[in-house]
Amino acid sequence: MKMPHRKVERYFGKFFSVMVVTIFLTISILSIILYMNFEKIALRQSYDQTMGSLAQTTQEASVMAVTAATFAKQIHSDQNVANLLNFPDVSALDIAVSIRQLTNYRETSPFIESIYVYNAEARTFYVSSDMNVPSVFSEPEFYDQELRSMLQHVNDYNTLMPIPRKLRIDGLVGNIAERERDTYTFLLYDTLSKKSRKNAVVVNIKETQLHKHIDGSLTNAPTNTFLIDENGTLVTNSWKTPMLSSLKGTTYIDRILRDPEGSGYFAAEVDHVKSLITYSRSDYLGWRYIRIVPYSVISQNIDSMRTKTMIVAGGILLAGLALSSLLSRRIFSGLNHKLSRLGKLETEQRESVQAMRMDYLRSLLKGYTQMNARHAADRFERYSIPLDPLQPVRVLLIMVDDHLLFVNRYKAEDRKLLIYGVLNIAQELFAAAGIPATAADIGDEQAAVLLQMSGDAEGDRERCKESASWIQTAVSEYLKLSVTVSSSLSGPGVEAVHALYQQAVEASYSWVFSGAGSHIEAEEVEQNKTKRYEYPLHKEKQMIDELMLGRIADVRQLFREIIVDTAAYTYISYQFAVSHLIFALQNALRIIRSHSPSNEDWEFINLQLYMPHSRTETMEQFIERCMFLFDQLENQMNERKKSRQDELPGRIKKILDERYADPNLSLDMLAEELGMSATYIGRVFKQHTLQTILGYIQKVRMSRVRELLLHTDAPVGEIAERAGFSNSPYFFKAFKKYNGVTPAEYRRTGRGRTDDDGVEAGIAAD
Repeated sequence: MKMPHRKVERYFGKFFSVMVVTIFLTISILSIILYMNFEKIALRQSYDQTMGSLAQTTQEASVMAVTAATFAKQIHSDQNVANLLNFPDVSALDIAVSIRQLTNYRETSPFIESIYVYNAEARTFYVSSDMNVPSVFSEPEFYDQELRSMLQHVNDYNTLMPIPRKLRIDGLVGNIAERERDTYTFLLYDTLSKKSRKNAVVVNIKETQLHKHIDGSLTNAPTNTFLIDENGTLVTNSWKTPMLSSLKGTTYIDRILRDPEGSGYFAAEVDHVKSLITYSRSDYLGWRYIRIVPYSVISQNIDSMRTKTMIVAGGILLAGLALSSLLSRRIFSGLNHKLSRLGKLETEQRESVQAMRMDYLRSLLKGYTQMNARHAADRFERYSIPLDPLQPVRVLLIMVDDHLLFVNRYKAEDRKLLIYGVLNIAQELFAAAGIPATAADIGDEQAAVLLQMSGDAEGDRERCKESASWIQTAVSEYLKLSVTVSSSLSGPGVEAVHALYQQAVEASYSWVFSGAGSHIEAEEVEQNKTKRYEYPLHKEKQMIDELMLGRIADVRQLFREIIVDTAAYTYISYQFAVSHLIFALQNALRIIRSHSPSNEDWEFINLQLYMPHSRTETMEQFIERCMFLFDQLENQMNERKKSRQDELPGRIKKILDERYADPNLSLDMLAEELGMSATYIGRVFKQHTLQTILGYIQKVRMSRVRELLLHTDAPVGEIAERAGFSNSPYFFKAFKKYNGVTPAEYRRTGRGRTDDDGVEAGIAAD
């Protein structure tokens, strides 16, 4: 079966959109990954290159320091210079020779800016400099005032270690442009001497020579390389910041200072420009080498590659979309049938698994399958049943109230859907409450729930009550149905499920007592089963007697007492009492109907006097139905009584006149034949004839005896039997009492009369 055209187009649109988004995301993600990887590679290469450059710079600084230290030591050990250090009075010739030697040392290396020899005793400086200054200065006249202060506290400085400082040369003769120079000063003095003033050799190294090796230029280049000491102070010039400026407090410098022993790189903003900052660990001079490269310099090639990649990717995307649009329709034309078939197969598989799950649970509850825990564990896992076969369980049985109305109102398919809705509601409620449970349709518009218990008897009982209330409320709200829930006792595990289900079923029969929307607990049913029920036979007999007498009010009371008394026992007791009562009532009503006139309609008895169904009629409904029956019966009997009371005495007289010779004729025999109570017919007969039935029988019999005595020669004993007297002594006694003479005397006297009118008159008088 093919899908409609619009639906196919809609699926195609979704399919094509997914393809477009997938291609776009794939290209975008790959481009981002490539860009990020290239960026990492570029940063790493920049870091490696910078670290190589910094290593070379370190080497240059080391060469500078070693060269300065070597020169200082050579100068200190030079014999010509020794005269300037050791003797306060030196001839002009010796000074000239020594100054020339210092100049030779200075000109040997491009690093050296000037060399000083300080004679502490003479307080004299001997100078060799690239500036046009005198060669000899007394201490007060010496132009390098900072050095003078340093030599006064020379012990505060390490020997032969570079001391970055600014050499002020403003005002020197022949110097017009410069005001100060950035230099590194190396001091060599006798560390063993305890004198406060010490002779010293001072070598000043030009900072510009070192900076050329560090940054390659003193111009405003994109990159910036400089050195700092352990306190964050610049020990070289930066094209932005002069030497000896403190950078401590700057974010990226503070980050470097927090890592005193490490080297590395990171990205940060420097002067509002995102830059890559590379730094080295401290060298033996205590200096750290820092290089700042703007990101734009590093990512210039990457950005170009990114732009080209985006252009190429966009072209590929457009071409891919065009090709996909052509191919996807062709592919999707055959995919339509496969998708429909796949959806159908998935639905069939899901329904099949659900059906097998329901069949297994139904078989488990009704005892048709194995009940051992190992087998159940395998099945529970296969059908995704969230229960532990070894843990305690209870069974809740859910029944739709007023089953007959439910069946008449809904078709079979609708009833099945409603029960499925009940199952879903139960499972959703338990899942939301975190209670492991599973539900199954067990047929006959009933559902069962297997509920995992904790093992605490009282707690589990309360949980069942709460669960039953949840289910009843939700089913009433969403499905507009009234349901009754019966719960079993707790069982030790899956092996007890069948027995627990039977308990729940047995408890459900007590619905006749509790009514619709109730919760019935097996605990109460089990307690009622311990009581012994005895059917009140004496009340039944009394009820039937009252019915025969037409006392319907008493019949109602006795009937209700017998039925209501069974509510304290079990459903079996109720059924037993109901069946006895129905049987007794049917017999009594059959007798009443047989003695009723043929024109009376008793069909209402057949329509209403039947056994109640356990799921369609409660005890109160059954009593109400029977009370209505009694009302109709009372009306029928009252109407019949009015007409019967007039004709009943005639019927009785007719029967007595015809059967007076029967020696067994009695009030009870007559009542049984008429289908009425002896008391009733006796009362009605006396009201109409002013005599009793026994009196009338005696009168009829005596009249027959007198007639036979006068007109026949039969013996008196035979006449007595023919008149219905079976006891001769009683007959003679009764005849004399009734007639005043014995039978023989009556015959003799009666025959002596010749006037028949007199005889008849005598008989009438009797």
